[in-house]
Amino acid sequence: MAGNTHMHITNEDTEDASETDLAKHNEDDYVEIKEQMYQDKLASLKRQLLQLQEGGTLQEYQKRMKKLDQQYRERLRNADLFLQLETEQVERNYIKEKKAAVKEFDDKKVELKENLIAELEEKKKMIENEKLTMELTGDSMEVKPIMTRKLRRRAERSRPHPR
Repeated sequence: MAGNTHMHITNEDTEDASETDLAKHNEDDYVEIKEQMYQDKLASLKRQLLQLQEGGTLQEYQKRMKKLDQQYRERLRNADLFLQLETEQVERNYIKEKKAAVKEFDDKKVELKENLIAELEEKKKMIENEKLTMELTGDSMEVKPIMTRKLRRRAERSRPHPR
């Protein structure tokens, strides 16, 4: 039995050794696979970089450029629409302000005319009242004879004066 135990230990040692070898082998394979994936990815990126540098033939680049171009055109269209909207708004405000200015001018013109007419009517009444007052007080507006200067008669000149 003692031999069996020895063999049995030997088998376990062998199994342990083979498991260690297997784990090491698996680890080496994993590192090798990982290295291969890294190299493949690096080569792929280098090809993509080369395609991009040679004139933008990279599909991903073209997709992104197409998307950027669409966004650019959409922004231009929105800017044009905004400009058109703002221009229409300014024109409407201009027309509204112009109409308001014309209306204010016409209103002020009518007001000025009415004020002048009222002033003239007031002056007319004042003049009529003055005329009525003068007639009542006897101070008439008749034309008074104009005072003329009397000239000396020539006959008086011919008489000698006493000295």
